[in-house]
Amino acid sequence: MSDLDLNEHHEEIIINYMRFARYQRSQNLKAVEYCFKDVKDSRLLEDTYTSEEVNDILNGLCKVVQTDIETDLINTCHSNVLLLKQLFKQAEKWHLRLQADLSQLENKEMLESIKTLERHEILGIFPDKTPQSPAKVRLQPLSDVHGSMPLLNLEIERLKSENEKLKTSLTVAEDKMVSSQEQMDQLKNNLTRALNQIGDLQKQVKDCPQPSQLNEMQSELAETKHRLDIDKQEALAEHEQLQLELENAKQLVKEAQSQLQLAEQELERKFSETAVYTNMKKMLAKKNEQIKTLRSQLHEFQIGDKEKIDD
Repeated sequence: MSDLDLNEHHEEIIINYMRFARYQRSQNLKAVEYCFKDVKDSRLLEDTYTSEEVNDILNGLCKVVQTDIETDLINTCHSNVLLLKQLFKQAEKWHLRLQADLSQLENKEMLESIKTLERHEILGIFPDKTPQSPAKVRLQPLSDVHGSMPLLNLEIERLKSENEKLKTSLTVAEDKMVSSQEQMDQLKNNLTRALNQIGDLQKQVKDCPQPSQLNEMQSELAETKHRLDIDKQEALAEHEQLQLELENAKQLVKEAQSQLQLAEQELERKFSETAVYTNMKKMLAKKNEQIKTLRSQLHEFQIGDKEKIDD
């Protein structure tokens, strides 16, 4: 099973799926066998048949078998889709994007290794695993669990460092967002004052009798409106850009935290498989039993002392 390069938990899931698929395959073969048996029992009742009758029997049998096989293949495809959906749902929970190389589905070498795996699973043997009695099984030390725990520690440290950097970036983005909001408020105040000025200018234009002053005020009014429109558009564009950067920073922090949590869980699982963890667990259970025994003895002594005092 080492050819699959998966951990024991995932290997066990694959074996269970292969058992399920083997059961479905046996049921499909039984259905095909039943089709032939039905033809034998219902159509082959005479000693001789013409070529036309034989052709008619075979054509009917072919259609029945073809329909059954097509139905079984469709059900198998849909079952595989449901299995992939479960995997993708779990991956999306941790903000992961899984990749699938469909060309590997026709990899003859890998298909042959899976075929060998299934044959060994049926026989109950594995070429890379030699049976050992429980008394002779030796647990591996903490620092040498397939060489993966040091790598996990390094990965966790890297993720923590990346997480801190992303948090800093998020803080900077939030500060920029606050500054942008203050600028927007300032722009709104300026816009209000400018609108008041425009109203005053419009009133002055309306009351102004000289054409030269009228043209000058109209030009000033148009320039003020144009400047306000430009400032407003620039402020809105900057605000939207900062908001987008803030959302991206939050998403990156969430993904980094999920990856960090996943790595810590994997490290905890690896640690639980080590000799140190097993020995500590046994020692703790033994200490708990000793404490219970001492408490029971203390309780008996207290009852005995009380009875002596009463006497």
